[in-house]
Amino acid sequence: MENATYTQVVERADDEQDVQAAQMMVELEQQFASYHFNEVVRTAREIEQFDLTPDHPIRKRAQLMKHTVQEKIKQAHQLEGTYEVERSTFENEPFEGSGRIHVSFDSRDTFVASLQFDHFGTAGSYRDDTEVIRFEPDFSARLPFSEGSVTYRFVRSTLRLTFEGPGGKQTYQLDQITI
Repeated sequence: MENATYTQVVERADDEQDVQAAQMMVELEQQFASYHFNEVVRTAREIEQFDLTPDHPIRKRAQLMKHTVQEKIKQAHQLEGTYEVERSTFENEPFEGSGRIHVSFDSRDTFVASLQFDHFGTAGSYRDDTEVIRFEPDFSARLPFSEGSVTYRFVRSTLRLTFEGPGGKQTYQLDQITI
């Protein structure tokens, strides 16, 4: 449903609960669009407390959104942890890459992650800093630079970083480890 639809519900509503539910649905949609998933769960639970029929479109939409974001929150928690370089290639040829990346996702903004690089890279150019990255809902991110880009992609318990630029394509595959 779009915000205009909720406005129509408010205008046609005979019941104060329908008005409040529609108004909260606008808030829920905004939270969902902003990826504030913990707030989506809270607001959806509040909507579920209204005396709406089980098949009421607002109730059904709130429940669907709550279920969807709970799955994404669960997935983000599963991706949190430490990843260690398992394999590194330059133009599909192996090279000696090493290091770890510690990943933690923001509690409010589900797709924002802090990546702490720990002696990551190659001899002579190790990286020991922290970067904050906004991921897409598929847990990938692409960051453009003046002469190329870096792509981050989570697939199950693997994190793949790909640096592309005029010098070629360098890929690190990191596996999640338990410490």
